[in-house]
Amino acid sequence: MDATKSYIKIYNITEEEAEDFEFDYSVDDSDILTELVPNQEDWGELSWGIEFEEYEYQPHSQSMHLTLDTKWEVPVQWLKAASVDNRYFENRLITMSTIQKDETCATGVAVMDGEVLQNKTIWSMDADEVGKYYDDDQTSYDLDELDNQIWDSIGRFLTVCEQFYLEKESTND
Repeated sequence: MDATKSYIKIYNITEEEAEDFEFDYSVDDSDILTELVPNQEDWGELSWGIEFEEYEYQPHSQSMHLTLDTKWEVPVQWLKAASVDNRYFENRLITMSTIQKDETCATGVAVMDGEVLQNKTIWSMDADEVGKYYDDDQTSYDLDELDNQIWDSIGRFLTVCEQFYLEKESTND
């Protein structure tokens, strides 16, 4: 893995809102990061180290997805700042799952309107143990198994956030 990857999901975005977002922002280049959070002081420690990788809208789940690369750190401050004063993100749950560069941990973050609701390690493994999955001589370690462990933990985190924050929201209406 070349970089720490952060996968951001913004919930409850209609197709019309996604089209407007794609019109308003540079979803095909790195300018989107500074368009969403213009003041780099709001980016925290990573003011120089975040790169935009991909944008996608998924109509079946009505969600926007952004993928970011960083050197090592989780871009929590950037996400927190992006969730404030943006009509597309306002009053919406935003989750971010980050897989550390060396694949020794995955972090889950949930944010809404500038408030960090969750920020925790959702999976971890010792670096020596991770290395065994990449060692061809270690036949009992399958790299797909490592990937499944990481992505299963991310899936569980997203499910819990969706159930807790989104279902709570709909029952209060």
